[in-house]
Amino acid sequence: MTAGMSFANILFITGQFYGAGKLSMAFKAGIKQKLSLIFFLFFLIFTGTVGVLLFNVQSMVQTTERIVTTNNKIDKLAVVLLNSLFDMEAHHKKLIVLKKDRYSEYFVQAKNKFEKALTEVLHLAGTEGSGKIWHELEFSYYRHRKGLWSEGEPPEIGQLWVTDKVVSLWQSNITLAKTTNQDEIEAALHELNTKSLISVRNGLYGFCLSVLVGLFGIWYLSRSIFSPLKTLATGLRRISQTKVHKPITLRGGHEFNELAAAYNEMSHQLTEEENIRNEFVATLSHEIRTPLSSIRESVNMIVEEVFGPVNSNQTKFLKIASVEIQRINKLLNYLLNVSVLESGIRKKAASKVNPDKLVKHSTEMFASLAKKKTVSLIINGPEEKAPPLYGVKEELQQVFINILGNAIKFSPEGQAVFISWEIKTEGFILFHIADRGPGIDEKEISLVFTRYYRAKGVRDHLDGVGLGLAISKKIVTSYGGEIKVENNEVGGCTFSFTLPSCN
Repeated sequence: MTAGMSFANILFITGQFYGAGKLSMAFKAGIKQKLSLIFFLFFLIFTGTVGVLLFNVQSMVQTTERIVTTNNKIDKLAVVLLNSLFDMEAHHKKLIVLKKDRYSEYFVQAKNKFEKALTEVLHLAGTEGSGKIWHELEFSYYRHRKGLWSEGEPPEIGQLWVTDKVVSLWQSNITLAKTTNQDEIEAALHELNTKSLISVRNGLYGFCLSVLVGLFGIWYLSRSIFSPLKTLATGLRRISQTKVHKPITLRGGHEFNELAAAYNEMSHQLTEEENIRNEFVATLSHEIRTPLSSIRESVNMIVEEVFGPVNSNQTKFLKIASVEIQRINKLLNYLLNVSVLESGIRKKAASKVNPDKLVKHSTEMFASLAKKKTVSLIINGPEEKAPPLYGVKEELQQVFINILGNAIKFSPEGQAVFISWEIKTEGFILFHIADRGPGIDEKEISLVFTRYYRAKGVRDHLDGVGLGLAISKKIVTSYGGEIKVENNEVGGCTFSFTLPSCN
């Protein structure tokens, strides 16, 4: 390992160790395995970062120790050598001139100090760089000293010392070695600075990589968890709002596979139950209509006195029975319409339908009821001529009948019902039917299009079975349109729905 080791090397080693196959398998693992993988990556990055930083710190400590214990000491010893050499030269000259023995002793002290310092320098310097210069100085010094005096003996008065040229050469060597040593100190300081920068860089790399792994882990886990949950929520919402049961596939590990299997099993059971219920309702409706028609005809014949005269009380109760028979027949028609719409099979082909005539015919059907309740029917069509609608006329008419009938039924006396429409650029016409009634509780708005649902405020005093709006939504959505309801600020509510145009 070198001081410049980067995280690219660590990641390469990690990739070799872990293997692409194992990484690909990790993406198919469960949540527990994915958490373990992310924890492993965090641990690997942490230990790698700490390991590289420790290595760089150790290398920096070694460099600092070399500067303090070696280069600085050599620099100080070089000063001692120069001073000792100057002292030797000065004491020798004084010995020659003054001829006093004490200068001989001073000379020996300076010489011993010089040789001791030279020995220490040679021990510290090694053989490279300034070490070569120190070894050359050692060789030159002891070669000249060997021919001058014996080991440990002071020079005699008048004995020759090395020439000034040799002394100058030694001084130059010491100065050069000292300069080289200072260059080595500067190089070591530069190396120390470089290692510091590398340590900081590797630390930043480790931090950034940890952040990236953390963000990726959060994103990946969120995607692994929330994406399947979103799919599941969509499926549940589809069942709640449209009663459509479709199997789903969840990607995110075996935990979600089990959840998807449970959901699909529930969806399958609901589908089977829904089919059985629809089949039962359709069969029951058909079975009831035949005897109900016979009863209705019999009651009508009695009322018309085909079998003889009836008194006023009998006529009164027969008319009540006739009204109830009509109500039951209307309910059966609703149930049959639901059954037909659920099957998705249309008995008639779609054609062009004039929206103006469709709205006009719908208002004419409720003209007497609106007049009875003194409710005004106000129509606001677009300024430009609207293109014809495309669909089965009876089905489109049924949407208007159901929604407009409710608007009039819930409107107080003396109020108005507003019918308007506008042309949309997506090939649809948007219709609005607004009333000034009591409105709908916000908690119940999401339920008004559910089959057999009736708001709490109307269950006791208004008739109905809660199928009209469900049928309207089924018709609208079967043509690719949308339907919704919103409460008005001034009171009442507005039903908005889109139907396809020939454009």
